[in-house]
Amino acid sequence: MSADKTSKPLQFRFRPTPRQWLLTAAGSLATIFWYACPDFVTTAKARFFTRLGTLAGIGSLTAIVASDTVNEVRHEYTRESPDEEAWEMTSDNVNFDKKNLNLPQLILLFVLGGGFIALGIWFEFWLFRRGERRRLAGVKLAHTRQAIPLGLLFAAGYLIDDSMTN
Repeated sequence: MSADKTSKPLQFRFRPTPRQWLLTAAGSLATIFWYACPDFVTTAKARFFTRLGTLAGIGSLTAIVASDTVNEVRHEYTRESPDEEAWEMTSDNVNFDKKNLNLPQLILLFVLGGGFIALGIWFEFWLFRRGERRRLAGVKLAHTRQAIPLGLLFAAGYLIDDSMTN
C-alpha cells in the first residue's frame, strides 16, 4: 500500500491549558496516592489520617474546578440576560410545595444516588482486599500497581470532560 502524500496526521483540536494540565496532574497524583497508600502507610490509624488529608486535597481541587464552572455559567447567563435580577433566587420567588415536587423522580434519584454510593464503597473494599491478597502473595507494591491505572483513568476522564467544554 502506498502512503498518500496529501493526508495529514491526526490532530486534535483540544489543547489543554497549563492550568488544566496542572489540575489533571494533581488529581491523578492524588488518586494514585489514595490507592497506593497501603503500600507505604501500614497501620490503619495512620492510613486513616493520611487519606483524610488526601481527601481534603481532592476536595480543594474539586472546589477550584467547581468555582470556575459556576463562574462560567453565571457569565453566560448574565451575557444572555441583561436583567441580572431575573436570575436571582430568593425565598420570595421560590416556592417549595408538594405540588411542585415530582415524588417518583425524587425517589428514583435517591435510589440511584444510594446505589452509586454503595457501589463505590463496595469497589473501595474490593480493591483494598485485592491489593492485600496480592501483597500477602509476595507481589511488590501490590496496591501501587493497581493505583497507577486508576490515576490514568482520572486523567483521561478529566481531559475528555474538558475537551467537551472547550
